[in-house]
Amino acid sequence: MQRRSKNTKRVSKTIAFIILLIVSIIALIPIVWGVFGSFRSYEDFFTNSSSFFPSSWDKFTLDGYKELFSHTTYNEADANVYYPIWNWLLNSLIVSIGGTLLYLVIASLAAYAFVFLDFKYSNVIFYFLIGTMTIPGVISTTPQLINMNMLHAYKNLLGLIIPSLGGVYGLFLIRQFFLSIPKDLVENARMDGASNFKIFLTIVLPLGKSALFVQGLFGFMGAWNDVQWAQLIIGNAPRTTWTLAYGLKVIADNTESIESITLALASAVITMIPILIVYLFAQSKIIEGVANTGIKR
Repeated sequence: MQRRSKNTKRVSKTIAFIILLIVSIIALIPIVWGVFGSFRSYEDFFTNSSSFFPSSWDKFTLDGYKELFSHTTYNEADANVYYPIWNWLLNSLIVSIGGTLLYLVIASLAAYAFVFLDFKYSNVIFYFLIGTMTIPGVISTTPQLINMNMLHAYKNLLGLIIPSLGGVYGLFLIRQFFLSIPKDLVENARMDGASNFKIFLTIVLPLGKSALFVQGLFGFMGAWNDVQWAQLIIGNAPRTTWTLAYGLKVIADNTESIESITLALASAVITMIPILIVYLFAQSKIIEGVANTGIKR
């Protein structure tokens, strides 16, 4: 009986591994094609467009990247090919890092209140917030635009940061992790005269850093890759105000010939690099946070 159980588990693991491998390969195909495609020559794309890799080593080229970084200064004669990449990169870092840190502060404080403070209708308020996650984002687009205009955040980076500070998913994720923290620690600290703010900083926040890492990565990725909201807020602003994702999206949209494909692919690769670096450095904390979130002790 035990041997059958072990064989069943082994078969289940093998099937799960095969499924995950197939899904991973499917997910990696466009990434591999895009990365290697960004190093291909225009002629190789034209003659061998269905291939993943250049037809020969001498077809590897940096022309796409050279073209991308050769239009960083404004030229009045051809303003459509003005790509201030360094401004876009700085703007994206400000929006992604600044917005993520502000959100983590707000969401973690709110999560602490819902878990460790006893106030009237706390559960009602929390489940009401969870309910708002079912509302399609398109419904709030027009009101958000009106709000950003009233706050003078239209056509500037504040309009990209402020709306993200009210996200509910991160609050839910951090709250679930805070539920796993023994309340006896908090109660003992209160009996010793510690304030809520001190308890939050010295006990809850250090124990909940894994959840903050996870939500921080999600928030950073969402802000870094955001194009739709950026188009509404800064689409009509000067090009130096654009974020990297939106600027490179405009470059990709203007790709009208085979000669420009490597430029669009180089743009996509540049956008992907910071996300990859952040994930590689935070990988262990992310796995730990996902594994522990929602587990009560």
